[in-house]
Amino acid sequence: MAEPSRAHSPRHCGISCELFGLKSGNSLYSTHCQCFFYDSFVEWLGRAGMNLRCRFGVMVAGILMSLVLATGIAGAVTPDGYTITIGDELELDILDDSDPPQRFVVGTNGLVQLPFIGGIEVADVTLGEARQLIADAYVKREIFVAPTVELSVANFRPIFVMGDVRNPGNYEYQPFLTAEQAVGLAGGTAVSANNEEARILERRNLEGALNGTDADLARLAVQFARVQAQIEGSPEVRWTDLPDTLRAVVDREMFDALKPKEDQIIALDDLNRTTQRRLIADAAQEAENRVALIDQRETVLVSALDLGRDELQRARDLAERGLATQTAVSNAEQTIARQENEILSLREQRSGALVQLNQLQSELSRIDNEREKSLIGESQTHRSNIEKLMTERASIEDRLRLLEQWMSIGAGAESELLVGYVARRRTADGLVSLQLSAQDELAPGDQLVVTVRPPDGLEETGQGG
Repeated sequence: MAEPSRAHSPRHCGISCELFGLKSGNSLYSTHCQCFFYDSFVEWLGRAGMNLRCRFGVMVAGILMSLVLATGIAGAVTPDGYTITIGDELELDILDDSDPPQRFVVGTNGLVQLPFIGGIEVADVTLGEARQLIADAYVKREIFVAPTVELSVANFRPIFVMGDVRNPGNYEYQPFLTAEQAVGLAGGTAVSANNEEARILERRNLEGALNGTDADLARLAVQFARVQAQIEGSPEVRWTDLPDTLRAVVDREMFDALKPKEDQIIALDDLNRTTQRRLIADAAQEAENRVALIDQRETVLVSALDLGRDELQRARDLAERGLATQTAVSNAEQTIARQENEILSLREQRSGALVQLNQLQSELSRIDNEREKSLIGESQTHRSNIEKLMTERASIEDRLRLLEQWMSIGAGAESELLVGYVARRRTADGLVSLQLSAQDELAPGDQLVVTVRPPDGLEETGQGG
């Protein structure tokens, strides 16, 4: 029976091998009944299925195939030859205990923290070697005598494919994924090098994408100009508010067509802000008037209080000489007390009116400050989006120019010769860039930068860039 390829490794299936009459000499037999998946298993079944010493015959073969189909691709395990990297999530199962499998993430220091034994360095170690390291560590710490360890990778860090591909973005990593396969996940290269019909369709798509980008760029440009006009207090959008670099690529006709709508936004925003400020300013003026009235009343009451105190003193003098009764003195004292209470009440009202006035003035200031801050933030957002669109536009123009160059010389070199692969990989020494061929394998977390260059000899024809 053929040995399994490196892309397919044993998997614990939980069925007794004795059911199939397999002996320890057979490569499919192990203590835990391991069977190979897919091509290795199908190859074995084709060669040895008729010789299975099992009285269930064809039924057994059917059961085996059903198990394979039921597990599917999702059930395939990581090959022992896979090299563990930082960020991988490992699943560990100690078969000698009753605990369920547990998952642990490989830290940035390359260590995985495991129960009872602490950190084990597994980064840049193959899965099979890591399994043995963990088993040896449990024995050395006298946790287990001879543990049976199952170790697999539960989750890989995704790869990111960028550059001259149709659909740049994050993609799930699979063991032994090559650079060429990663480009396939991203929809293939952005430009087809060998198929004339595909090149024509691609040119149409790129021209459509360029037109759409120009429309989006004009829309963002007029919005950016509107914000600049609002910051400077201008009542309308002006073409001169755009930077020179933006005016060089924005369609002026599109800009002028979108301008009236943005001018209307300026007018509505000014009307709304003016209305808000007028309402608050009116309320603030009312608060100021109230404070002034309270001050006037207090002035009158203070004068009356001074007179009342003089009257009280005269009443006391007359009472001492027997010319006034004590009742007159008491009435004068009550009048003074009432006036003092009124003054205190007025001062309390004045304090409340001042608080309200300060709040209204702060609200006016807040409206102006928040509007300015909002406009500045909106301007920065538009500028950032414009820069992204301009970069995208430049990329589309480059791809379109390259495609037209290829079309001008007809079908040329093979695609593989036109595509370059660079993997940006984080290692213990930092971020490194690696030149790859189409068949070189990626690692989890790689950033794959794909570049498409003109066919060899294009520059010599005088048709390049």
